[in-house]
Order: sequence, then C-alpha cells, then structure tokens
Amino acid sequence: MDAEVKIELVDAGGDTEATDELVDHLRWELLELDVAAVSPVPATPAPPGSKGVDMAAAAALLVQVRGSVEAVRLVVSAVRAWFSRSRDPGLSVKVTIGDRTLELSRATVEQQERLVQEFLRSPPADAE
Repeated sequence: MDAEVKIELVDAGGDTEATDELVDHLRWELLELDVAAVSPVPATPAPPGSKGVDMAAAAALLVQVRGSVEAVRLVVSAVRAWFSRSRDPGLSVKVTIGDRTLELSRATVEQQERLVQEFLRSPPADAE
C-alpha cells in the first residue's frame, strides 16, 4: 500500500511566523519516520484580485508513505504525539488520507485516542 497523507495545521491565532515554525518542527519529526518524503503542499494560484499566498497550503505537509497500513498508523501516531506536546491552545491539526479526514483539537487524551482508533480502523478505499 502506498498512501499520501496530508497534514494541515490550523492556527486560530493567525500568527503565520509561529505556524511556519510549527510546520518546520512537525516536518522534521515526520522525516525521522520511515516515509518516502515529507514536503510542503504546493500553493495553488491565488484568485484574481487577491493578495498574498494561500495560507492553508503554507501550513500543510504531504507525507508519502510506502509499505503497510502500519506505516500510515505510525505517521498518524507521530502527528498525534507532536500535537499533544504543542502548547498553542488555538492550534488544531487535520490529517487527510484519501477521502477521510481526522481533526485533532484540544480534546482530552481519551477522546483523541478514540478518534484516532476509529479513523485508523480501516484504510481508505483508494489506499488498498
């Protein structure tokens, strides 16, 4: 199974510099795993008349995972562990695999564990 995992950081505080730093830290942690690649999500062209860059893309990573479902589980577990160490109360993280998305916010550890287990219970249809 090869899969692409999209990880988006959503910071309610809107501090782009702090969010960039968080993305960098998460990227380095993910690179320590046995994954094929971890790269920023390519920015889409800005709509006509708008200014700036696509902030959602700037705070997102694509993780290329080769191998088993267990490799995807390790990526999701690493993101969850990284998120639980984060001190930013306005931060949430979205993990998307195929057509399924898991959003981690400031829920209790038990609530997060249930969400992660439900999300990982079966792989997305296009990842098999």
